[in-house]
Amino acid sequence: MANKLKGEVPFTACGSDFVLVMDFNALCAIDTELDIGIDEIGAKLAGSAPTIRSVFRIGLAAKHGEMTDLEAGRLIGDMGPTRAAELLAEALKAAFPEVQTPGNGAAPGKPAPRKPGTTRKR
Repeated sequence: MANKLKGEVPFTACGSDFVLVMDFNALCAIDTELDIGIDEIGAKLAGSAPTIRSVFRIGLAAKHGEMTDLEAGRLIGDMGPTRAAELLAEALKAAFPEVQTPGNGAAPGKPAPRKPGTTRKR
């Protein structure tokens, strides 16, 4: 079963269940295999079907082992490229969860401040 808190995105294609994962290892593989830095992934995916297929393949490796681009392409073909792009977007978003920073009300490592009148009474 996929754990969405760990950035795992489940889907069904070709009659089987799969889990797409964009973890640290996947991000490293995208960088080394495809020469796409973390800050470039979104732009590179927007205009390139082969890049979508390769990134999809890399995202499957954590749960399904090594796969070829052709095998990943068959899965994409079964579900459609729009659904595959949605799954990639969901997995990439999960790879970069929002972190509490001073700009959003909390110091690093500390919880966000409570609103007035919401503290517990002792």
